[in-house]
Formats: sequence, C-alpha cells, structure tokens
Amino acid sequence: MRNRKISFVAGLAIAGLLAGACSEDSSTTTNAPAVTEAPATDAPAATDAPAVTDAPNADGDLVQWAIDYTEGTAGMASGDSIKIGYVNQEDYFPENTIGVNAAVEFINNELGGAAGHPLEIVPCTITVAEDGAKCGTQFANDAEIAAVLTGTILVGNKELYDALNTKKPVIVGNGVTADDFTTPAGQAFTAGSPGVVAGMAGFVVSQLGDVKNVAIIAGNNAAGIAGADLLFKPVIEKAGIAYTFVGVDDTATAADVASAMTAVGAESADVVVLIVTLQQCINVYDASKALGIDPVIVATGLCFGTPMTDHLAEAGDGGTVPNNWYFGGYGYSYFQPDYDSGMQTYLDKVQQYGVPAPGATNLEYTGFAGPEFANIMTLTKFLNQLGPDALDYASIDGKIRGFKGPMMIQAGPLDCGKQVILGLPIFISVCGSQMGIQQYKDGEWLSIADALNGKPIDATKV
Repeated sequence: MRNRKISFVAGLAIAGLLAGACSEDSSTTTNAPAVTEAPATDAPAATDAPAVTDAPNADGDLVQWAIDYTEGTAGMASGDSIKIGYVNQEDYFPENTIGVNAAVEFINNELGGAAGHPLEIVPCTITVAEDGAKCGTQFANDAEIAAVLTGTILVGNKELYDALNTKKPVIVGNGVTADDFTTPAGQAFTAGSPGVVAGMAGFVVSQLGDVKNVAIIAGNNAAGIAGADLLFKPVIEKAGIAYTFVGVDDTATAADVASAMTAVGAESADVVVLIVTLQQCINVYDASKALGIDPVIVATGLCFGTPMTDHLAEAGDGGTVPNNWYFGGYGYSYFQPDYDSGMQTYLDKVQQYGVPAPGATNLEYTGFAGPEFANIMTLTKFLNQLGPDALDYASIDGKIRGFKGPMMIQAGPLDCGKQVILGLPIFISVCGSQMGIQQYKDGEWLSIADALNGKPIDATKV
C-alpha cells in the first residue's frame, strides 16, 4: 500500500504544476491543419521488463561507461569525504533517495569516489514550508557542504533557494513547482515538466495524424491551471485544434473519472491527453473499460509504475501499462535500456545497490530515481574535473551552469538558463529541451519519437 500512496502523491505534485482546470471549453474548429503520420520506430522493442543482465554489454563495460562519463578511476574511494547536502520531501518521494544512495554506493565502491574522495550525503527532510528555509540555512552555513542537490519538494521551495542562492552550488533534482524552474539559485539538467508537457502537445499536433479535437483530463487545482494554460493549450490553439477540458480532483474515484470522461467527450475525441496522478491514470483505464471505449491516450510518464502494473495484473489484463497508450518522458526509456545514454548502467547498478523504501517490498527504480542517480553521477564528473583543491562555490557553480551535456539518460544537448519554451524565457533553471514519446503495444515498448530512434521532440521548437 505504501508504494501506491507514494506514487499517488508524487503524481499529485507534478500534476499540480502541469495540469490545469479550464473554466470553459474551446470552440469547435473544423479547419485543423493536416499533420503527418507518427514516425515508424527504428529502435528495437523491449518486452515488459528490461533485461539488463542479458544486454550485449558485460558488467565491466557498464562500469567503463560510468568511468568515462564521470572521468573517474576504477576502484574504491578513500580518505575524507566530500559532503553533499540533499533536500527531499521524504515521506512522499523516497524514490529520489533510492537513486541518490545507489549512485553514491556505486561511485564510492567502483568509480574511485569524486575528486579522489568518497561522497557523503547529508540529508535534510522537508515536511512543512518552514523547513525550506531551515534546510537552506543549515547548508548555506556549513562550510563542509560542497554542493546541494534537491529531490522533489512541494513546499518551502522558494525559501530553500533563497537561502542557498550565491552561497552554495545547487542542482535542482526533480522539480515540480514553478520555483524549481524559475529560481536563479541553480540548474536542472533535464527538460523537466515544461519540456515534457510542451513536447506532448507538439506530438499531438504534428505526429498523430488528422487530429481535430482533443480531450484533456488533468488535475483540478490552481497550480495546474497555470501549467495547462502556459504549456499545453497554446500549442493546440495555434494548430486550430478544438479541445475540451475537465479537471479531476486528486481524490476522485473511478466513477468520478468515468463521469468526467463522459463530460469531456472522451468517447468521440481523436486523442485523450492525461496529465494526472498515477491513481487517476488507473481510474482512466478502469473508466474506459466501464464505458466500453478505447481512446487514443497520450500521457506523461506518471502513468507507468508498479501500482499500474499490479492493477493490470489484479484485473486479469496483464502487461506493464495499458495497451496502445503513448507516454512522454526525457527521451530515453527504463523499458528500452540502451548503453550510450547510461540507462543500462543505471538499471544494473540501481538493482545492485538500491534499497527499497521503508515499508516497500519492491524497489521503485522508475520515476524520479533514474534522473537523481544521473544527477549524482554528473556532479561527480564536475568534482573530478576540478580536483580536490578547487571545490569552492564559484568553481562548482561554474561547472553546473556551463554544462552542455550529454546528460546521463536525458536526450539532447543542454543550454542551462537559456531555454525559451513556447516563447517564454522564464524557465531560467531548465537546461534540457528534448523529450521523447514511447508507446506500449502488444507487450512491447516502441520508440515513436525519442532519442532511441533519433527523433526526439525539442520543446523549444514546438
């Protein structure tokens, strides 16, 4: 039950930023522009679970990938530790910590540490808004903290960044609030939710055939309204595609969602877009069955995870996620692990060093865990480049802001602080711009438009 609760609240956070309720439906448009067919995949399909141990690259090769990426040295780390502050809302997002701790164990045991020293994580947990200032002040005043990494936090974000700004180098791990993407205190090495949602809109407009109307189902909260208004609606409107919108409460039942789907016209829409919690993704699946409809679904990566897979098994349907659904992410896939992006290395090492969250029976390696593992690996690269005698604020901060990629398991080059998405230059802490779309079809994952088939979507060009 804990895994299901965690995934639900994690989804709530992102849906709060991305998904919005709209107070009125758009007018119907009959002049939608012609669009091309979705590109055929060139990448090999993978079955339900990634078989890293059966990959053509031996374990030594996966370690070598990591040595090359971090510019480290094989072997165990020794000596005094380099301390990294880590801020996370642990009760809701322990998967971040799974990724962080697995990466640190891997680095210290096999990659020679960072700048020749072991890494040590100094955690600070946020529970209420006031904790943001507390954690920020704690790390800002600790001379032994070389840099700060965030996990995912819902409250106290601005206060945290204000306390750290110009005092400690900051990597924004898995941000979900507006402050995470507009703070001057640090940088986020992924396309983040701005890139993913804008990219999903671009995919619907340009790669799903003759789309004339879209039904959007999203979280019903104030922050979600801003996300939908800024990132999704403008793309659909510019293309002349009609849409209807319905907001669903995060506590909605399957029956509530079925009513919402009927109200939004999901049975007749060309595409149904989901920017909701994992629990609501499950409810959409159940509601579709109850209504006897099989819509084309385009969802964020929030809709896959252990609870979805377990639910499908309980329903007797099987599969990893619902059949034929499309999913938006960072351009690579946990379910189609490749060598070059570091995904095979991540999956192998998180399984070796990862520890399930307290109260959980399964290791949650998807979701936020992967990018956080990659953040620690990337920070290690910077520390190795600088060496142990140059780990001051200006040097580490300069490495963070000047990083051009490639970033582990994030598609495309980076341009930190300079991404303009949908004409909005406000996302000053976003570094990546490319995202990807995969589809789960008949037990296989297919690359539709991602880095695996060389066709990722660039949100700055949507």
